[in-house]
Amino acid sequence: MRAGRVGVKALAPPADLFADFSREKSEAKRAGASAEAAHAAAFDRTRYRERFREHILSSGDSREALRALVEESKTRDVYLMCMCPYRTPEEACHTYLLLALAHEMDPAVRILPEPRPTVPPRRGQPAKRSR
Repeated sequence: MRAGRVGVKALAPPADLFADFSREKSEAKRAGASAEAAHAAAFDRTRYRERFREHILSSGDSREALRALVEESKTRDVYLMCMCPYRTPEEACHTYLLLALAHEMDPAVRILPEPRPTVPPRRGQPAKRSR
């Protein structure tokens, strides 16, 4: 079950950046890179970090949405999540970038380490933490 809002569109990557990233990632995978390596390569090749940051900072709607989450975090826990099916290498994900921007807006924002993913349990056994 989830509580709270889902999918703050103003904090998503812009369509052109997402398209460039997806294209570069697909090309890297076709060239034989693993999903994780292709993700990291596409992140670098598209200048994702710089372009996403510029997008958020130049959009009034995006700044306001992030500011609202920062304010909400003062009274309760706020979780930012990504749809990537694996842990992104070197924090190459827009959620990490949003966390950094939130901390820049308000240095009192606490960023907690993300929990380690669990390994799906085998029938009749409890879930285990990955290493």
